[in-house]
Amino acid sequence: MREKRNHRRFGPLAIKTSFLVGGRRREGYLTNVSDGGAFLAVDDPPHLGTEVEIRAILPWRLGELHAVAHVAWRSEGGKLSGVGLAFGQLDPGARKLLDAYLEKFTELAARIEEMQEG
Repeated sequence: MREKRNHRRFGPLAIKTSFLVGGRRREGYLTNVSDGGAFLAVDDPPHLGTEVEIRAILPWRLGELHAVAHVAWRSEGGKLSGVGLAFGQLDPGARKLLDAYLEKFTELAARIEEMQEG
């Protein structure tokens, strides 16, 4: 089967996240974060197309990511329930934070790979 993803994913990881769906605050975990979106692991996942406002404290003291995304796909009943989120237009501050996070994660992954090879 051909890969449909347009953005390289960074994971596995888990970033505790609070999010708003229809004015209701909930919590879950962001995993497999990319330039274009992330997987949001959560019980009772929101429906397709739902707008989700995310607030997540990024590791490495990068700060709080605030982004608006929409539910692109859902996963229920398997090992992990949740939704695939597609980020909308990120404001410049959120884009800078996300880019810094992805850069740090790439550096960490490269170091781990080097250690495993050596």
